[in-house]
Amino acid sequence: MNYPLIFAYITTIVLFLGTPGPVTVMVANTASRHGFVAGFLTVAGTNAASLALIGTSFLVIQGLFALSETWLLYLTLFGLLYLAYFAVQILKDSIDLNALKAQDTPKPAAKHAIAHFKNGFLVGISNPKDVLFFIAFFPAFLGVADSLTLAMLILVVIWVILDYGILSLYSYAFSKMTNAKLVNAASKLSGVILLLVAVYGVYKTVLELMGGLS
Repeated sequence: MNYPLIFAYITTIVLFLGTPGPVTVMVANTASRHGFVAGFLTVAGTNAASLALIGTSFLVIQGLFALSETWLLYLTLFGLLYLAYFAVQILKDSIDLNALKAQDTPKPAAKHAIAHFKNGFLVGISNPKDVLFFIAFFPAFLGVADSLTLAMLILVVIWVILDYGILSLYSYAFSKMTNAKLVNAASKLSGVILLLVAVYGVYKTVLELMGGLS
């Protein structure tokens, strides 16, 4: 076990996950609107998406298959369009904390749970180019163990723990907001940030697709 390398990996992941981005903004927005559990379910969705991307990157690292750049761009475009749609819904909605707290509907809860997980997964996987990031990122830390399989297992376990931990802290912090104006302001800001990210991403992706097709 290469403990200094493991420490460097942990430090890098904390800095990476702690930096605000679409996933962080979405978790914060969901938690402020619907509470910690909803935020946690969103985290579960985003984590599942990151594991799918990490798994893909590991397959590429091992040389099992090669990704099509064009396919990757189309999948990216789909995810970004969904992200833009989600952002618009945030901007259109107004949050009534009293109404949310008064809701007591056990039957739709499962449906809501699935929706939070699905939204988290779709936003988490909305930028499949992260696969390229993971391909470039993980090889630098595969020396944490002598066995490649063990090294990958260690890196994934650490990622899952830190991913859940850091994003859950965001979820808990925003779920404790009780001022309706503050919650609405945070929600609108989240929507604006997500929409800007989505629009810029769509613009760049379309340019790349047009360049690739020309």
